Amino acid sequence: MTQKHSGGGHRRRRSKPEGPRGPRKEHVSELHPVEEPPDIQTFAEWPLGPDIQRAIAAMDIVKPTPIQALTIGPVLEGRDVIAKAQTGTGKTLAFGAPMMSKIDAARATVLGLVLCPTRELAQQVHGVLATLALPRGVRTALTVGGDPLHPQIAQLQAGAQVVVGTPGRVLDLYQQRFLSFPWTEFVVLDEADKMFEIGFIDDIRKILSFTPEERQTLLFSATFPTEVLKLARESTRDPLEVATAAGTVTVDTVEQRFMQLDGEDRPMALVRLLEQSHPKDVFLVFCGRRTEVDRLMRSLERANLAIKALHGGYDQAARFRVMSAFRTGEVKALIATDVASRGLDVQHVTHVINFDVPRDAEDYAHRIGRTGRAGRSGISITFVTPRDGRRWREILAGAKSTATELEAPRRTGSRPARPARAERAQSAAQPPRTERKEHGEREERRERGGRGRHREGATQAEGSQRGRRSSGAERKQGGERKHGGRPARGEQRRQEPERAAREGSGERGPAAPAETAPESQRPAPGEGRPHVEDRSPAPGPRRRRRRGRPGARPAVDRHDPDGLGRWGNRAEDFD
Repeated sequence: MTQKHSGGGHRRRRSKPEGPRGPRKEHVSELHPVEEPPDIQTFAEWPLGPDIQRAIAAMDIVKPTPIQALTIGPVLEGRDVIAKAQTGTGKTLAFGAPMMSKIDAARATVLGLVLCPTRELAQQVHGVLATLALPRGVRTALTVGGDPLHPQIAQLQAGAQVVVGTPGRVLDLYQQRFLSFPWTEFVVLDEADKMFEIGFIDDIRKILSFTPEERQTLLFSATFPTEVLKLARESTRDPLEVATAAGTVTVDTVEQRFMQLDGEDRPMALVRLLEQSHPKDVFLVFCGRRTEVDRLMRSLERANLAIKALHGGYDQAARFRVMSAFRTGEVKALIATDVASRGLDVQHVTHVINFDVPRDAEDYAHRIGRTGRAGRSGISITFVTPRDGRRWREILAGAKSTATELEAPRRTGSRPARPARAERAQSAAQPPRTERKEHGEREERRERGGRGRHREGATQAEGSQRGRRSSGAERKQGGERKHGGRPARGEQRRQEPERAAREGSGERGPAAPAETAPESQRPAPGEGRPHVEDRSPAPGPRRRRRRGRPGARPAVDRHDPDGLGRWGNRAEDFD
């Protein structure tokens, strides 16, 4: 019996795979949060020792955080711990205090190893552990990439008991036989999810294989992806799994806001936020890529603000200098990539600016967790472009948080926004009652002024007409005096032979009349002289000499006779 089917073509049957199917994806259960952490008010309730207690008191820390209350006791008991907590909740002290209290300062070997994903986080963790180790005389060493190798080797050869470093440099020192772990008791993976994201997961497996199986393994992170959680459970023995939050949850002390802007308007919005902020406010600006950090720094060069940049392209010395200036408050804003979003503890950061939308909710939680630390409050502002609107909504849903929309900051001292065109037309057509009287008075003054201007114009026209008449009469009178006062040129030629004959015969013409008139009746000088009209053309505007015309000599600057400029040949300065 044949099966009927619709359509004109022949339907092919799907072929079955010949080989066996691939392995099914293993299900890894997530960490479940603890509903009620133990009620512990002070660190004195744990047997940490007087030296560690004094070091903690010197840090101005009194009450333990929930993650510290959940993990310090089990670590002192010797159990492996897998801990998940929000960023900025004191995870470094949660594993550092019990580890330092149990390390023997008399043994000259590596007893504790702490691995961090970034150099900045390793530097910060090393600073906390060095403060805890100082009263007990425990020596620490920092081994990170980018720094000279010989000073780190000298610290290891001096007998450091605790080593803090990045996986790449630790593996390099181990392969060169400057570092070994025959008696290591503690191995700590801080921010293990970031190390997995960077690609250190294989290096971590190698380093764990170099350490004894009897070690105590501690893993602390804000998020645990499936691969990282699987590695954590494979590397530990009967671990205690604790969590203070389910999923990805942001810190409650951070006020979350966002602005909808175009891509090209973001730099100016950032500058206005910095200019209109309080002098004590400190900003941490996150960008997704190194190139974006460099581009933003170039656009902010003209701003008179203390701004620094930080990303993985800088050498280690420059990165340490920038972070030191940022911690001491010398920098108003730090522009960085996500390298600064993991574990950096700068408590005076008041604002976190997401210059672009993060990739996912986990990165968003880590970014805004750089503010609102140690019980302080903070503000996070995210710049959302039109193409990032969908991802921004997904991040808010994944982080289980809400954000308030803000308007773009305006220029300091600028005018208020203009109303819409329809509102402006309506307001112009119907002026308020209080202004109608003033409007009428202005119209009346304008009309009076127009009539006055007409009268002035008529007076000026009459004066100019009278002037033209008088000038015409003068020209006519001058012509008559010209023809009557002096003989014409032809008549002068006819009189010339007669004058010559009289002069030859000694005859003289009629004598000039004697000046018998009194001085009061004498004409003024030039009054009786005939008027001579000047018909030469009126002189026009003086023509300026054109520069650069053919044949013209170029002007020579007395300060620059050789023509190379006052500062010399500037092209040589850039050779």
